[in-house]
Amino acid sequence: MIFALLVAGLFAAAQFGKLTLTLPILRDTYPEGGAFVPVLISIVGMMGIVLGAVAGAVVAKIGVTRALSGALLMGGIISLLEAALPNIYIFSVLRALEGVSHLAIVVAAPTLMASISSDADRPVVMGIWAAFFGISVAITAMLLPWLLSLGGLSAVFIGHGSGMLVVAAILYVMLPKSDTTEPAPISYLAEHRAIYSTPRLLIPGAGFVWYTITYVALLAVLPVALDLSVWAITALPLVSIVGTLIAGFVGKRIAPDRLVGLGFIASIFMSGVIFLASPAIWPLYGLFFVMSFIPAASFAGISHFNDSTIGRARATGGIAQLGNVGTTLGTPVFVLTFDYFGLNGALVIMVLFFGLGILLTTLLRAKIK
Repeated sequence: MIFALLVAGLFAAAQFGKLTLTLPILRDTYPEGGAFVPVLISIVGMMGIVLGAVAGAVVAKIGVTRALSGALLMGGIISLLEAALPNIYIFSVLRALEGVSHLAIVVAAPTLMASISSDADRPVVMGIWAAFFGISVAITAMLLPWLLSLGGLSAVFIGHGSGMLVVAAILYVMLPKSDTTEPAPISYLAEHRAIYSTPRLLIPGAGFVWYTITYVALLAVLPVALDLSVWAITALPLVSIVGTLIAGFVGKRIAPDRLVGLGFIASIFMSGVIFLASPAIWPLYGLFFVMSFIPAASFAGISHFNDSTIGRARATGGIAQLGNVGTTLGTPVFVLTFDYFGLNGALVIMVLFFGLGILLTTLLRAKIK
């Protein structure tokens, strides 16, 4: 069951990857789109920013099992419609709907994973989930040349959509038919107020946002700053996947808030090593390894600090919203900083963000009774 839910997460992450890794082809497909074409990638994340905070409550009201099955079915159908390569305006609408599907999956799947795992194994399970994005990008990158050779961009969308439908069918059979729901009414403003005023709901996202604002941005800046080879760039996410999985086992002995703090402190230390050792690239692997403790501990914190289904779903919605804020803002912040102040400026910003992560998670932990 854990593996099947992880696979659902891989297909959700591929809703980003299938466009990110085919951007040049997408530009050729929609030449009239110009500068708007890269925005097609971000639309899914934008939906996460707008709807992330209410996603947890909606999933809890629908039922976690029902929400996941429906989101996979919806995502599969949308991807098959995208395979027709409609005009860019229709494609944009499909991407917005795909963002809703993505959000439901990344809220429902980890909530289910936490509920079916034992207390002792839950940190490991959440560590496995935290690696879903990196694993998906690696698999997508490996499969893309084959899919493109079969039928171009349409084949990529058909493969992705068909896979989502297969996973939806498998999980429909595997998941329990009894589904706990929360009948409470949903208010957009009330859900935001609940998450951002409740320390136990906010603390997972309060650490995770500083990881997401840094991770993707570094992959954009470092290749240029240090003239990295293709193999070096590819290896960085793989190192972070290994670190995330290891952090899951470490989390069996260390509380999530302490593990997040350890990840931030170690990342600040490695930032200093990068500064001293530049232009050597070996410290980068150390940085991406210790940084990966942050997402593993953040996802473990969802169930550690919240016992109820609605609490876990809300905390997961919060982490989804803040995570999308980080990935959306991080790249422009770091690219502009690098353009004006070079690598050292980017390192200073990174240390500042990690310091904020330590401060916020420490303050929130002190408020949790």
